[in-house]
Formats: sequence, C-alpha cells, structure tokens
Amino acid sequence: MGLTVAGAVSAFAQQNTRLLLTSGTEVPGHGGLAFGPFLSLEMNGNQDVIFLTSLHSQRVDKSAVVRSTGVSFSVVAFQGLLGPFPRTTYDAFSAPSMNDSGVMAFTAKLDVDQANVPTAVVVRQEGMKPHAVVTNLDAPPGLAGAKFEEFSAPVVTSDGSLLFGARWSGKGAGSGLFQWSVGGLQSLPVPAGLQLGPKDLLEPFFFGHDEAAFLRRGAAVEAATEQFFRAIAIQTFQQLQPPPDPTHSVELLAARPGVPPVQMLLVYLENGSFQTVLLAGDPTQPVMAKQSLTTTPLKSVGKIVSLTIGWRGNLVYAAAPTDSANDLALYCNCEGQENRLTTIDDFLPITVAGPGKPILSLTGDAQQTIAFIAPGATGDNTAIYVTAIH
Repeated sequence: MGLTVAGAVSAFAQQNTRLLLTSGTEVPGHGGLAFGPFLSLEMNGNQDVIFLTSLHSQRVDKSAVVRSTGVSFSVVAFQGLLGPFPRTTYDAFSAPSMNDSGVMAFTAKLDVDQANVPTAVVVRQEGMKPHAVVTNLDAPPGLAGAKFEEFSAPVVTSDGSLLFGARWSGKGAGSGLFQWSVGGLQSLPVPAGLQLGPKDLLEPFFFGHDEAAFLRRGAAVEAATEQFFRAIAIQTFQQLQPPPDPTHSVELLAARPGVPPVQMLLVYLENGSFQTVLLAGDPTQPVMAKQSLTTTPLKSVGKIVSLTIGWRGNLVYAAAPTDSANDLALYCNCEGQENRLTTIDDFLPITVAGPGKPILSLTGDAQQTIAFIAPGATGDNTAIYVTAIH
C-alpha cells in the first residue's frame, strides 16, 4: 500500500500559494458565461486539474466538467451538450477523475426523449470523444436478470481502469464495487464485514495514486476523513523504529470518545490486481506525532479538514490549531513527524476571505504540488489555488 511512508523528507514552509481560477471568471470559448462555484477538484501527476463547476449567466446555470492544462481551460462536458448516445444530452455530473495519461471519467445523468436509452452512465473519455462504459440498462456481471440503477463517481487508475460503486435492481437486487478495464466489467470482492443493502451505494471520499477509500452513502464524510487520517497516522507512529522518545512526542489530534467508528473500504492496486480491505480509524485513540527539533513547535489541531497524497506516499492534510481555528494551513505526516508546510502569510488571502471556512477538495500531483478549493476573495465565491511544497 502506497500510504506506508517510505522515508522522511525535509519540508520547508514556503510562500508561493497562487490563485489559479476564481468563480465569476469568464469561461474561455463560451461568451456570456462565467464559472460558478467549484464543487470538486482532482490533479494528476502532470499537474493538470479537472473539476466540477457550473457555467453561469443571467438566464441559466449549466453543470459542467472542466479541465485545466497549465493556464488554459477547456470544457469537457456540460449540461445540454450531446451525450454519448444519439438524441441524448447531458443533464448532471458526478465529481470527475483523471489519471496521468489524461484519461477522464465521470458519472452522468442523461436527458432522453425515447425508450430503451440509458439515463445513467459511467463515462470514460480520452481526448474529445466520450464513451459510456456501463449504463443503467446493463446487467451486473453474472446477474442476467438484473439491471444497474445507480452509479457513484468513478476514479481512474494509472492503467486507465475505472473504480466505482453501483447498485442494481431485479434479480438479487444489491450493491457493490466494480472495476471497468479494457477486458470488460467485473465486480470486486467486498469484505464480509461490510454488509450492503440494495439501497446502499459505495461512494469514494479519498483518492490517491491507485488507492481509493469508499464510504457508504449517507455516512458522514467529515468523520470518515478524520478517521481515515487516524488509521494511517496511528499505524505509522506505532511502526516507527526506533520508537519515538516520549519526551519529544506530542498529541496531534485528540481522541473523540463517544464518536462512533465509520466503516471505510480501502481499495488499492497490488501486483496488477485490486485488493479490498476494511479500514478502521479508532476515534477513541489520540494521534501522536514526533516533535520536530528544528521547526516551530507543533500545536494540536482541532480537526482534519481535507486529505491528499504527497511525495513518497505521505499524507498531506489541511487543519487549524485547536487554539486558533482561523489559522488554516497544510501539514505533512512525514514518518510520524508533523511538518507545517504553509505559513500564515501563504494562506492570508484565504483565511481573510473565509475565516473559519474549510479547504475543500484537497488534491495533488503525488509529488510537491498541491491544489485545493477555498473561499474566494469576495462574497460567496470560491477559488482554486495551487501551492508548491519544497
């Protein structure tokens, strides 16, 4: 599993957080339309980003998937655009995903005017041509008398495969996890400890390089994000050799007694095939960390706001100190040591614009570039920022 830390990396606070795009900016190639709020964001290893937003004018708001390469932006799909089947148009989208090769994927609802045409599809797109790899008219593998009803947002892996949750009706109605590849569609085994009913849907809430964590729809994403962090950080700290000196260890995240554990399903690629395992982040255990002897003393944080994968499988996260809720910053869990990666000055435009508001959709290139959605400078605007971690 790539989340295991391979080695310590020096991390230094830097001052180069930059604004990439703000809602209200005119959409290139679509006169009269401006970007609406940004709802989700993902970055690949080439620092290209893909995000869910809307195209806004005085008369309409159209849901849209947009891709950025460097400083240029292109609309991949939008509400009302011709869909992947004749006489269909896109109506709504899930959060999109994109791998290093530029393969994009999203789930879409279609507006149709004829019978026996799909209304829900998982779309895989290379270049400009979308391809519906599975639809609500298809049967799950091995269940000829059933039909898919609903799909989660998909995630694209390094080999171009798609991972997504789905539920189906008819014969043996149920819910599960699926992988699409050039070899076809297959169901992935779900651990016996995860019982899914026919109305449940597994939805991704975390995605790293060839690793994704899924959550039962309706469960608290905020609690799952924090417990996912606990699971990884506690394991990392316990496995440190030699064990950390207790006098140089601090409590990074307090225990939360009385908070119920959330069931999380971790999916990861190993030896060419996907493995699934239940993950538990015990909320009754505090997260401990080594105190750096060369940087500013670490403060305990109130909660883990957002997570992504950084260099060498390190967890990079957004948090604020317990005693200063507006001092939002990025941190790295590097071999059991917590390093602050951004300064107060780095995030001043963000914390002034939205004091106490969280960073959303934290993502990165799995190296030293991080992108995220945060409050914009005015009103209810949101903005996409990029920062480099040295």
